[in-house]
Amino acid sequence: MPGRDRTSGRASSLWQHRDFHRYWGGQAISVTGGGITAIGISVIAVVDLHASTMHVAVIAFCGRLPHLLLSLHAGVLADRYRKRPIIIGSDLGCAAVLVTIPFAAWIAETTLLHLYVVSFLVSALHVIGSNASISYLPMLLRGEQLKEGNSKLGAANSLADLAGNNLGGLLVTVLGAARAITLDAVSYLIGAWCLLRIRHREPKPEPRPEGTSQWTEIREGLDYTLKAPLVRSIVTANATTSFILAASAALWSLYLLRELAWRPTALGLVMGAGGVGGFLGALMWRPLERRWGAGPVMLTALALNPLAQIPLVVVGPGVGGQAAIGAGMLLQTCAAVAHGGLQRSVRQELCPDHLQGRAQATGAWLALGLRPFAALLAGVLGTLIGLRPTLVVITCALTAPFLILLCSPVRDLGAGRQL
Repeated sequence: MPGRDRTSGRASSLWQHRDFHRYWGGQAISVTGGGITAIGISVIAVVDLHASTMHVAVIAFCGRLPHLLLSLHAGVLADRYRKRPIIIGSDLGCAAVLVTIPFAAWIAETTLLHLYVVSFLVSALHVIGSNASISYLPMLLRGEQLKEGNSKLGAANSLADLAGNNLGGLLVTVLGAARAITLDAVSYLIGAWCLLRIRHREPKPEPRPEGTSQWTEIREGLDYTLKAPLVRSIVTANATTSFILAASAALWSLYLLRELAWRPTALGLVMGAGGVGGFLGALMWRPLERRWGAGPVMLTALALNPLAQIPLVVVGPGVGGQAAIGAGMLLQTCAAVAHGGLQRSVRQELCPDHLQGRAQATGAWLALGLRPFAALLAGVLGTLIGLRPTLVVITCALTAPFLILLCSPVRDLGAGRQL
């Protein structure tokens, strides 16, 4: 294939790699649509249905529960079968589920129960498709190309997130939340079409020994992840970060829309600042990693997380507060994307081919499996002590992932250090 060197791992230009372009474009388009739905569901719940703090937390719980229930099984699926059909099927399924929201709004009325079900089903399909997608990239790229590909994906997805959030706020205001979500369904159809056009023929996975159970395969992924010290420390820090940020994400849109009286357009613009930050982080981590090494870059990124959260808990209503929170989100997302792209590349390089799906799934399960309980915990704390005090607790807790990584072998991954 043009631009692909799977044997030497040397970095030939990905600008000539047409299959990567199709993969890359499909991912970016789906992310753009996802930003519209994220705002649309928040507005339907908070503004149209007058959802309580606990109702909003339950929506977040439903959206995160599939990571706990399905991630490990999704890894087995990705290692047993070709990955591209799994991704395409997941995209088509997401489109079918999302169109039920505008359909319900057209014939009757959207309900909180409907939002719970849609959040669960879309998330379940995401778990299956995204795990296959992450483990599919090493099938297309190797070595330095893999790092370059992860960097380009991070940059494109961040721009797509920026576009989706800004479009989301605008489209929800102009069209209404339910109609705007229709465009997300269309984005999944386009993403599936892009993947269908990939010409690379993915090899069929080696058959498993007769009598091998799914649980045996799951245990192989768990053993690899938890027994390799470097991988274990990375996924532990990821899991802690993910749990804490899930608690924050369950409440912050409610906090901004209700207590700070933001309009949906302002919410979209500030969420869009995260897209700018993500784009910068995706551009920065490769040169920073070459200069300083993977360890210092990941540690610095985690150290910035609690600092970036501070504006959310100290500012008040008004344009000045919106600017401060937007700046904090830009910094936090920049650090998150830099850390995410780098740690993913490190784990992909270390992992044997036959374990890619299960290793990625195990990392996702550990990082995302407890997020539904983080959302419920945030809902309980928000109800008992208020939204702002809960966000203060969350901000302080964000120091924990940095300390975990600081006390791990990751700190020794300096410049020039081989994995």
